[in-house]
Amino acid sequence: MNNKQCSLVALCVFIATVTQAQVASRAALYTQPGVDVQHYAFSLRLSDSTNQIKGETAIRFTRADDRQTVWFDLISNKADSAQADDGATGMRVRAVTLPDGKAIPFSQRNDRVFINLPPAPNQLSEVVIRYEGTPARGLIISQNKFGERTFFGDNWPNNARNYLPVVDHPSDKATCSFTVNAPATYRVISNGKFLNETSLPNGRKLTRWDEKIPIPTKVMVIGAAKFAVDEVGSVNGIPVQSWLYPRDSQKGFVDYRPAKEILQYFIDKIGPYSYEKLANVESTTIFGGMENASCIFYNEKVIVGHKDSDVEALLAHEIAHQWFGNSATETDWSQLWLSEGFATYFSALYLEHAYGKDTLNAVLNQNRNQIYRYTALKPKGTIVDSTTANLMDLLNPNSYQKGGWVLHMLRNELGDDAFWKGIRAYYAKYRNANAQTADLQAIMESVSGKKLGSFFQQWLYQPGYPEVVWGTSYDAAKKALVIDVRQAQRTGASFTIPLTFSIRGDGPGPGRELSRTAPQLMTQLSQTFTIPMATKPASVMIDPDNVVLMRAVQMGK
Repeated sequence: MNNKQCSLVALCVFIATVTQAQVASRAALYTQPGVDVQHYAFSLRLSDSTNQIKGETAIRFTRADDRQTVWFDLISNKADSAQADDGATGMRVRAVTLPDGKAIPFSQRNDRVFINLPPAPNQLSEVVIRYEGTPARGLIISQNKFGERTFFGDNWPNNARNYLPVVDHPSDKATCSFTVNAPATYRVISNGKFLNETSLPNGRKLTRWDEKIPIPTKVMVIGAAKFAVDEVGSVNGIPVQSWLYPRDSQKGFVDYRPAKEILQYFIDKIGPYSYEKLANVESTTIFGGMENASCIFYNEKVIVGHKDSDVEALLAHEIAHQWFGNSATETDWSQLWLSEGFATYFSALYLEHAYGKDTLNAVLNQNRNQIYRYTALKPKGTIVDSTTANLMDLLNPNSYQKGGWVLHMLRNELGDDAFWKGIRAYYAKYRNANAQTADLQAIMESVSGKKLGSFFQQWLYQPGYPEVVWGTSYDAAKKALVIDVRQAQRTGASFTIPLTFSIRGDGPGPGRELSRTAPQLMTQLSQTFTIPMATKPASVMIDPDNVVLMRAVQMGK
């Protein structure tokens, strides 16, 4: 190991250590050390006459120390009036009790509910919070494109606290149940298993759902609307359903039909599906799709009514999230690529499975162009990003497209067998739990026997990508092809990249391939590769298999 390699390893260790410290520091702002929520039992009352909701949430949690004050996130009503119908948004807590109904002291400040409890170290505690108000976001109460009233949860990144009292951070996962009291005209969808519907007086109905698998608050939701439901079938005993607005159902049932095949593909390639059903739901989500656990919400605008590759790719993206993001959940928003980068690449892998390698390459090329454009605007941006304050800003091509490209390059680095073995091992270990980038790296190193510190450092913690300028010449005396390659990225940072060249002779199009070099490792900003060759080739192609995220410009072209 030379001095440069030693310095790089030291830099990798330093960056990983700093990033883990930043993750822990930010998590401390959103979570309570020693407090672990086990279960939320949400009860909500919805109305057609007002956007106000009434809620009651029973929360079971453990306290690992003797702390007597705990808190839960809940956006407060900021109005001075003590009335809940003063027009302001936010929630006002009316009471906090123990399960037996005994009132306990609480206060609302800084968008949290602070609760005083008697000491109970290492024991299960439970409180019941009763509240009401109008959510500013999180629960979208609006009209759909047909002018019908709808209610849809839209919790990402930490908007559940607008209508649910929770620890609103991806690291504190819990089971949950929803009991929804709503006008009987609505059908209600939520996480987990459907329990029952009960008719109530005055044209109302009670609907109950129960999720027995721990999930992050970002994907704990309800949806209430007029729905037509199609029971598509089942995969490995998992029911697959489509929930559409009745006037869209004929077209939407066609659009959502590929979900069954997609679910089977991911089960076969990654591992068991964690949840009790897979429901694909038309909604008013602000996103193209939102991967809520077992009940994915898709934007109502994507309904087309025929087989469409973009809709199929969207379905695959959101269904992939059921494994990555919902089950194996990032420890913090800074690790978002473990959710969005995975969903982006695994959607492309499904398309490769369904339509072939050319389709995968088309997606990769499209994604690469998005990375180029974003990097031009944000040249210092990195995939693992613990400095961005506005969490919505993390929904960018670094988290999605570049994260997906990193997985594609990792697949090439390790080979298909080791890559898939690592993916299955990573999911098996962190299923229904939390992980961060270092955990993925450790798994991949273990299954492959390769050290991946440099790979992870340069692609996840270093900004940009290689901008390669290259050219060829033929040395007739030495009977050798000479390829000069220079990294020209403006950051000045160097990348270690495997370069393969396709040597081509005369023929139609790019010509027939005469030979292909083994991967040549570029470790410097400027490097020359010499390849023995009896005659001058007609042309040379760099990275013919499309396995390196780089912008390559050939001199003289």
